[in-house]
Amino acid sequence: MNLLSTMKGSNMEHFFPKGWDLEKIDRCCSHQPDEIYQRQSHWHSGFEPVMCDDNTVFGVMMGHEIALSIKNARDNGKKLAMILPVGPMGMYRWVVYFLKQWNVSCDHVWGFNMDEWSDADGNTLNPSEKGSFQNAMEEALYGPLGNLTIPESQRNFATKNDLPGYGEKIEKL
Repeated sequence: MNLLSTMKGSNMEHFFPKGWDLEKIDRCCSHQPDEIYQRQSHWHSGFEPVMCDDNTVFGVMMGHEIALSIKNARDNGKKLAMILPVGPMGMYRWVVYFLKQWNVSCDHVWGFNMDEWSDADGNTLNPSEKGSFQNAMEEALYGPLGNLTIPESQRNFATKNDLPGYGEKIEKL
Protein backbone atom coordinates (compact mmCIF):
# COMPACT_ATOMS: atom_id res chain seq x y z
CA MET A 1 0.00 0.00 0.00
CA ASN A 2 1.34 3.45 -0.96
CA LEU A 3 0.19 6.86 -2.21
CA LEU A 4 0.03 5.73 -5.84
CA SER A 5 -2.11 2.67 -5.08
CA THR A 6 -4.53 4.50 -2.76
CA MET A 7 -4.87 7.92 -4.38
CA LYS A 8 -7.69 7.17 -6.85
CA GLY A 9 -11.00 8.19 -5.33
CA SER A 10 -9.35 9.98 -2.40
CA ASN A 11 -9.07 13.70 -1.66
CA MET A 12 -5.51 13.53 -3.02
CA GLU A 13 -6.61 12.40 -6.51
CA HIS A 14 -6.80 15.95 -7.88
CA PHE A 15 -4.25 17.53 -5.55
CA PHE A 16 -1.17 17.32 -7.79
CA PRO A 17 -0.82 19.41 -10.98
CA LYS A 18 -2.07 17.83 -14.20
CA GLY A 19 0.78 16.32 -16.18
CA TRP A 20 2.80 15.16 -13.19
CA ASP A 21 3.89 11.57 -13.73
CA LEU A 22 3.88 10.42 -10.11
CA GLU A 23 5.05 6.92 -11.04
CA LYS A 24 8.09 8.38 -12.79
CA ILE A 25 8.80 10.68 -9.84
CA ASP A 26 8.50 7.70 -7.52
CA ARG A 27 11.00 5.72 -9.64
CA CYS A 28 13.46 8.66 -9.63
CA CYS A 29 13.28 8.84 -5.84
CA SER A 30 13.56 5.10 -5.26
CA HIS A 31 17.36 4.88 -5.39
CA GLN A 32 19.39 4.17 -2.28
CA PRO A 33 21.95 6.84 -1.28
CA ASP A 34 24.86 4.74 -2.55
CA GLU A 35 23.17 4.47 -5.98
CA ILE A 36 22.55 8.14 -6.71
CA TYR A 37 25.72 8.58 -8.74
CA GLN A 38 25.03 5.60 -11.00
CA ARG A 39 24.30 6.94 -14.50
CA GLN A 40 20.66 6.56 -15.48
CA SER A 41 19.51 5.98 -19.07
CA HIS A 42 17.31 9.10 -19.04
CA TRP A 43 20.12 11.49 -17.99
CA HIS A 44 21.36 14.04 -20.51
CA SER A 45 24.76 12.98 -21.85
CA GLY A 46 26.36 16.11 -20.40
CA PHE A 47 24.85 15.71 -16.93
CA GLU A 48 27.20 14.77 -14.12
CA PRO A 49 26.08 14.93 -10.47
CA VAL A 50 28.43 16.91 -8.24
CA MET A 51 28.80 16.30 -4.52
CA CYS A 52 28.39 19.33 -2.32
CA ASP A 53 29.34 19.31 1.36
CA ASP A 54 27.20 22.16 2.68
CA ASN A 55 24.92 25.04 1.71
CA THR A 56 27.76 27.58 1.52
CA VAL A 57 29.72 25.45 -0.92
CA PHE A 58 26.49 24.79 -2.83
CA GLY A 59 25.93 28.54 -3.19
CA VAL A 60 29.39 29.14 -4.64
CA MET A 61 29.27 26.17 -7.00
CA MET A 62 25.72 26.83 -8.20
CA GLY A 63 26.44 30.54 -8.59
CA HIS A 64 29.51 29.74 -10.66
CA GLU A 65 27.55 27.34 -12.90
CA ILE A 66 24.78 29.90 -13.51
CA ALA A 67 27.28 32.67 -14.24
CA LEU A 68 29.35 30.39 -16.48
CA SER A 69 26.23 29.40 -18.46
CA ILE A 70 25.45 33.09 -18.98
CA LYS A 71 29.05 33.84 -20.01
CA ASN A 72 29.25 30.86 -22.36
CA ALA A 73 25.99 31.82 -24.08
CA ARG A 74 27.29 35.40 -24.52
CA ASP A 75 30.64 34.15 -25.84
CA ASN A 76 28.81 31.93 -28.35
CA GLY A 77 26.36 34.65 -29.44
CA LYS A 78 23.31 32.74 -28.16
CA LYS A 79 20.15 33.74 -26.34
CA LEU A 80 19.67 32.00 -23.00
CA ALA A 81 16.44 31.11 -21.20
CA MET A 82 17.02 30.27 -17.54
CA ILE A 83 14.43 28.84 -15.16
CA LEU A 84 15.53 30.31 -11.84
CA PRO A 85 14.60 29.09 -8.34
CA VAL A 86 13.79 31.40 -5.46
CA GLY A 87 15.31 29.33 -2.71
CA PRO A 88 17.88 28.74 -1.81
CA MET A 89 19.11 32.22 -2.73
CA GLY A 90 22.78 32.12 -1.70
CA MET A 91 23.96 31.33 -5.22
CA TYR A 92 22.80 34.67 -6.61
CA ARG A 93 25.43 36.67 -4.71
CA TRP A 94 28.00 34.50 -6.49
CA VAL A 95 26.31 34.89 -9.89
CA VAL A 96 26.57 38.66 -9.37
CA TYR A 97 30.18 38.38 -8.17
CA PHE A 98 31.38 36.32 -11.14
CA LEU A 99 29.48 38.27 -13.80
CA LYS A 100 30.80 41.56 -12.43
CA GLN A 101 34.35 40.16 -12.26
CA TRP A 102 34.09 38.98 -15.86
CA ASN A 103 32.14 42.11 -16.94
CA VAL A 104 29.47 40.00 -18.66
CA SER A 105 26.26 41.72 -19.71
CA CYS A 106 23.04 39.73 -19.38
CA ASP A 107 21.11 41.41 -22.20
CA HIS A 108 20.96 38.03 -23.98
CA VAL A 109 19.32 36.28 -20.99
CA TRP A 110 15.63 35.69 -20.27
CA GLY A 111 14.86 34.79 -16.65
CA PHE A 112 11.84 32.66 -15.75
CA ASN A 113 11.09 32.44 -12.03
CA MET A 114 10.35 28.89 -11.04
CA ASP A 115 7.86 29.72 -8.32
CA GLU A 116 5.91 32.34 -6.36
CA TRP A 117 3.61 32.40 -3.36
CA SER A 118 -0.06 32.58 -4.32
CA ASP A 119 -3.50 32.07 -2.86
CA ALA A 120 -5.90 29.34 -4.01
CA ASP A 121 -6.99 31.54 -6.94
CA GLY A 122 -3.43 32.12 -8.15
CA ASN A 123 -3.21 35.71 -6.91
CA THR A 124 0.31 36.68 -5.89
CA LEU A 125 1.70 39.35 -3.61
CA ASN A 126 2.42 42.79 -4.99
CA PRO A 127 6.00 42.70 -6.35
CA SER A 128 7.03 45.45 -3.93
CA GLU A 129 6.10 43.29 -0.91
CA LYS A 130 9.10 41.84 0.92
CA GLY A 131 7.49 38.36 0.85
CA SER A 132 7.12 38.21 -2.91
CA PHE A 133 9.56 36.09 -4.84
CA GLN A 134 9.77 38.77 -7.52
CA ASN A 135 11.00 41.20 -4.88
CA ALA A 136 13.52 38.62 -3.65
CA MET A 137 14.92 38.18 -7.18
CA GLU A 138 15.10 41.93 -7.76
CA GLU A 139 17.09 42.33 -4.54
CA ALA A 140 19.33 39.27 -4.88
CA LEU A 141 20.08 39.18 -8.61
CA TYR A 142 18.63 41.78 -10.93
CA GLY A 143 19.36 44.87 -8.84
CA PRO A 144 22.90 43.98 -7.74
CA LEU A 145 23.94 43.27 -11.36
CA GLY A 146 23.51 46.98 -12.08
CA ASN A 147 24.08 47.89 -15.73
CA LEU A 148 24.92 44.23 -16.52
CA THR A 149 21.45 43.02 -15.48
CA ILE A 150 18.81 41.11 -17.40
CA PRO A 151 16.51 43.70 -19.05
CA GLU A 152 13.17 44.12 -17.27
CA SER A 153 11.28 43.07 -20.40
CA GLN A 154 13.12 39.71 -20.27
CA ARG A 155 12.26 38.93 -16.64
CA ASN A 156 9.33 36.57 -16.14
CA PHE A 157 7.69 35.86 -12.83
CA ALA A 158 5.41 32.97 -11.88
CA THR A 159 2.24 35.06 -11.65
CA LYS A 160 -1.28 34.18 -12.76
CA ASN A 161 -0.88 36.32 -15.90
CA ASP A 162 2.74 35.50 -16.82
CA LEU A 163 3.14 31.82 -15.93
CA PRO A 164 0.75 30.41 -18.57
CA GLY A 165 2.90 31.99 -21.33
CA TYR A 166 6.23 30.51 -20.16
CA GLY A 167 6.15 27.57 -22.60
CA GLU A 168 5.46 29.71 -25.65
CA LYS A 169 8.07 32.31 -24.68
CA ILE A 170 10.74 29.68 -24.08
CA GLU A 171 9.89 27.89 -27.31
CA LYS A 172 10.33 31.15 -29.27
CA LEU A 173 13.79 31.63 -27.76
